[in-house]
Amino acid sequence: MPDGRTSWTVYDGDDVVDEVREFILHLEALRFAPNTVRHYARQVVRLGNFLASSGSTFADLTPMMFDRFITLIGRNGRRFDTVGQAMNIVTLRKEHSTVSASLHNQVLFAVKAFYEFGDMRRHALASIHKGSRGPAIDAYKPFLQHVLARKAQRPREARSDLTAKARSAQRAAEFRLKPDQVLKIVEAATTGRDAFLVVLLYVTGMRIGEARGLLHEDMRLDEDVVWVTPRHLENGARAKGGRARPIPVPGFLMRLYEDYIASDDYLPAFETGTDFVFCNIRKGRIGRGLTEPNVYEIQRALIRRSGVEFTWHRFRHTHASEAIAQGYNLLDVADRLGHGSPQTTNAIYKHLFNSEYRKMLIKGHKHLEEHLGIANRRIVTEEQAKWL
Repeated sequence: MPDGRTSWTVYDGDDVVDEVREFILHLEALRFAPNTVRHYARQVVRLGNFLASSGSTFADLTPMMFDRFITLIGRNGRRFDTVGQAMNIVTLRKEHSTVSASLHNQVLFAVKAFYEFGDMRRHALASIHKGSRGPAIDAYKPFLQHVLARKAQRPREARSDLTAKARSAQRAAEFRLKPDQVLKIVEAATTGRDAFLVVLLYVTGMRIGEARGLLHEDMRLDEDVVWVTPRHLENGARAKGGRARPIPVPGFLMRLYEDYIASDDYLPAFETGTDFVFCNIRKGRIGRGLTEPNVYEIQRALIRRSGVEFTWHRFRHTHASEAIAQGYNLLDVADRLGHGSPQTTNAIYKHLFNSEYRKMLIKGHKHLEEHLGIANRRIVTEEQAKWL
């Protein structure tokens, strides 16, 4: 789209499927995350193809047909989109679905949202077509009443004893990046931009998309605060949840930021007048905010040079894990991570809120700061550490 956003359109042959396209626009207007919109659209398209294979429409969907649809997704996985006419099978006995709780919930939420929108849309069209033959106003009502009563599934916990909790905590500690590993990744950076990005994610726990969307006005040097602010940006970066939040940071992070923007690395971007903190500085359109492919290219290069396997999201998990280990409560961690509800934080990290995990020694940011201070005093080459 002209403003840099991505949208989706569904076709039936050469014709746009208006009902699904309008559903997508509805989700976008409500500021759903782009990935959520894409996944919801995909599940609705799958459902439409499933219904069409038996000559049915969205208005014909029944609870039994919906259960069959979910069973097929669980059985076929990615092959579901290519099974074609094989979906048109009538079974005489109940089949057991092996679909995971997360996929089941994704399908359920997508279909719920679509049928709620469809019901609202039909009422709106009916008011326009008064006195003429418009769409059947209550066509979606029967299945909508059923699907609204369905509840999301929760993953089953095989064990709930203290031993299992301790093992969960140990696995979380092993998945967490250690300060020495973070330092290796920082030292592998060949630009101040990449080094500062790593330190920022480790110290704040923000999402990579939020970091890509940071502007200089978000870096409050006088307050030692970084603001995560929702915006529509040409590089596609966004703040999930659609609300702004401040993240207090240690002073050394702001000093690194000042060193970075005053470096020779950043000078070409500075001269373009860019507002982006993280932008193209050597290739591409200089000054343009980093895109998703850009940051994954940086990730691969850092893994290759440091020898440390990581994902950008692993820094977020590490930050949350260290905060919990250091004694921060659920509300504090949820607010810092930008979760819409503490329940989200609890669902992800509940196994860490126990004494076994908090007994583990976490050196954390202080350890990294001390090493960065030592590194600042080293004689380094221009190629490796102009930012230090």
